[in-house]
Amino acid sequence: MAVYKAEGVVLGRHGLGEADRVLDLFTREFGRLRAKAKAVRRTTSRLAGKLEPFTHARFLLARGRVLDVVAQVEVVDGHADLREDLHRLGYAWLLADLLLQLVPEAEPHPEVFGLLLDGLELLGRYEPGLVASWFGLRLFDELGYRPSQDRCPSCGAQARADLWSPLLGGFCCARCAEGDPRHVRLGGEAAGAARFLARASAEEVARLRVSGRAAARLVAAVVSYAEARADRPLRAARVLQALER
Repeated sequence: MAVYKAEGVVLGRHGLGEADRVLDLFTREFGRLRAKAKAVRRTTSRLAGKLEPFTHARFLLARGRVLDVVAQVEVVDGHADLREDLHRLGYAWLLADLLLQLVPEAEPHPEVFGLLLDGLELLGRYEPGLVASWFGLRLFDELGYRPSQDRCPSCGAQARADLWSPLLGGFCCARCAEGDPRHVRLGGEAAGAARFLARASAEEVARLRVSGRAAARLVAAVVSYAEARADRPLRAARVLQALER
């Protein structure tokens, strides 16, 4: 049986049969892929503890007829701190959901993989709403969905400083916004942060400070923009809303 190596992060998992699991992985070499972990739901499994959500690991995978099979796992960073904090865990699921909804399977994006590693590291230390917003905005850019900044994406006129249209594609003018029922006014603080985060490095994210209200507006703007691109709701966003309540 042919085998290959990949460095990846566990984005999600679900049960298969009585003891197996199917894993959603995002890898540096192959992009997003699905693989089967055999018998990991049994108490005797040696792999179970190495395949928790958001674990960064090096995998040895064997080619299979339908799904490739996880043969070995070497953990690089388990990110246990995220699973111990329900609030940060919710935002980690948002990062995963953005990748699952926007990145096609088997499409390598090594730069996005690096972005994911930075995002998970930052989530454990800084304001998770800001980190998730930065991740989403940078992800849009890497995938060719960068939101418009200064010019209305519909007519090319000067965009309003804080008028955000997920359907049109970013900051827009007042006239064109009327065609998007989901357009919102972000407010000056959130709009300024969105423009900053769209080009910020991981180090710069750590230095940014905004109010809780502005951070919440940023997250909502990123989620609405992603849902408009994917044409479906993000389940993680609904979980976050429940946690916030």
